[in-house]
Amino acid sequence: MSAPSPRTTRDSIGIHARINKLLTLYLTAALVFAGAVTPTLAQAKVSASDRVDGRRASDLGVPTAAMPDVSMKSGTLVTSDGRILWERQPTAERSMASITKIMTAVVAMERSDPDEIVTVTRESLRVGESSSFLRLGQKLKMSELLEALLIKSGNDAAVAIAVAVGGSEDGFVALMNKKAAALGLDRTHFENAHGLDARGHYSCARDLAVLSRYAMSKPEFRAIVKKKRARIGSGSRTTKVESTNLLIGNYSGANGVKTGFTSKAGYCVIASANRDDIELQAVVLGTNGELARFREARELLDFGFAHYRPQRLASAGSVIGEAPVADYLDLAVPAAVSRDATVPVLDFAGPIHRTLSMAVVDAPVHIGDKVGVASFTQQGEVIATLSLVATKDVKKPWIFQRVGIGFIRVWRSLTGTR
Repeated sequence: MSAPSPRTTRDSIGIHARINKLLTLYLTAALVFAGAVTPTLAQAKVSASDRVDGRRASDLGVPTAAMPDVSMKSGTLVTSDGRILWERQPTAERSMASITKIMTAVVAMERSDPDEIVTVTRESLRVGESSSFLRLGQKLKMSELLEALLIKSGNDAAVAIAVAVGGSEDGFVALMNKKAAALGLDRTHFENAHGLDARGHYSCARDLAVLSRYAMSKPEFRAIVKKKRARIGSGSRTTKVESTNLLIGNYSGANGVKTGFTSKAGYCVIASANRDDIELQAVVLGTNGELARFREARELLDFGFAHYRPQRLASAGSVIGEAPVADYLDLAVPAAVSRDATVPVLDFAGPIHRTLSMAVVDAPVHIGDKVGVASFTQQGEVIATLSLVATKDVKKPWIFQRVGIGFIRVWRSLTGTR
């Protein structure tokens, strides 16, 4: 049989693109509609392994109805600084499908130049499954391949990147595993750059949260995964790639990161969103449907934003204590908070307690001198520490004052009075 003509190939690509666009529109509409419907279930689906802030919900007094209503096999919800707000089977080793491509992108970004030109080889086109429709011999910048990888989830882009950076896919996979070890991903191992099921290719929700947070610390990575679409190529031979992450543009604050699906992994997604300078990432592994992964990611993010919120602990200039001045009798200088302090707080973790540690200061004291520290704790953990500063000047006592103060101190010592 003769090879298909270029026109036939282009027509095929166009048909695939139109089908994908219609499917995306349908799924997006379904997702948005689902978000507008109030659940009628009496209580959430809660597993015995579910944890909130590292503890059982019952230990924190979290009502079952307030828990995320999800059926995923495993997952986690984390803050940008790594605090785990919710998790289910976080260390269970599972296939992670195209979420693999987060590591592919990380290694590529750290070992190549974004303007490096890569030529698409036959090896890139053999992988199959999810494709960004690269063409044999096509020349693309590394930055364009990364867009095809992360936005469209192209397996062809994954292999093209792997061969360009690692010399071969096997060579690149060795770099992926080396990076995993450096990040402390103890329950993660890669066998390929694209994420198709393979023996020995696995990760866990907790490791993937660490990897995703690391990737999102890179501005070039963030810039790609927040996009809804992009064009790769140049001139008349450009290809539009649409994001597989339906939360982008449909969930307030959504800014990443990656979807995945294989028969073994199920439907997966890592979803990130930022509101009021609080960024959360939901790792969802092993759901049963295309829309289910997005609904459950939204459920986790909604839970996080509802219960992990900014709270004002203190305002700059507020006087909250006094620092005794050693040179005087019964004199203390008012101590004020040096700056505004607003920190994110998990409401389920209990009340916040403030502890003051005041210095005994020597005169002279000047306005703005540090005279103490205020510590704020929740569940025994320090969540903020603030310097306290003097709000008044105190001069050193002159000589006759010092003599009088000394006499009174001796008298008090002898008589036991204060």
